[in-house]
Amino acid sequence: MYLPFLLLAISLHGLSALATLEADIDANNKVSSAADSCPGNLPAAPDFEFPHLIIPISSSNPSTAYPNTLTPFVTAGDISEIFNFDIPPSRTGQTCCFQFFFPFLDQLNTSYFQLRGFGTYSFSTSPLGDGAVEGNTTFNNRPLPAYVHGFPKAISMQPGHAYTIGTTLCVPGRMSITMSSSDSNLAWFQDFNPCPIGLFITYSP
Repeated sequence: MYLPFLLLAISLHGLSALATLEADIDANNKVSSAADSCPGNLPAAPDFEFPHLIIPISSSNPSTAYPNTLTPFVTAGDISEIFNFDIPPSRTGQTCCFQFFFPFLDQLNTSYFQLRGFGTYSFSTSPLGDGAVEGNTTFNNRPLPAYVHGFPKAISMQPGHAYTIGTTLCVPGRMSITMSSSDSNLAWFQDFNPCPIGLFITYSP
């Protein structure tokens, strides 16, 4: 059922991060790291996209369609999250960069997270225009992955860093990326306030 998972995510507010096992950091994907400042910052609006839809899917409840959430939670071998972004025509020809911001817990003013596990996450993109549909998308009918731009890929992520997940040429319409894990549980409140946390798209000329 979705409600227990939602209550679990809400109950994480204010708790300490519980990283039980350390993971190696992939330097090729690391943007920056600092204990006393945000590991990464979003550009000024409108030069970034907040997810327009975040939909969980569960392999243990493969026919259940869950609602949109601002508290994504990825669990080892079960719950994945599908993030939809809508790219406006004005961004045609620019570079769209998927970035995951992962500050330390004490750097967050209006958000939180809880982490258990090794810290390995898999990311896959969907064909342009495809993605999650609230009230309809389930694990059984989830979007198929698109094998482009180096996706699917696995990245090791730990608090205190910001990561470039991948880049692609911006094309107007829906862009979608799915996040999952085989060895970690991660829940957070998606937030653009300093320090930002979660998955975003940023633009560059």
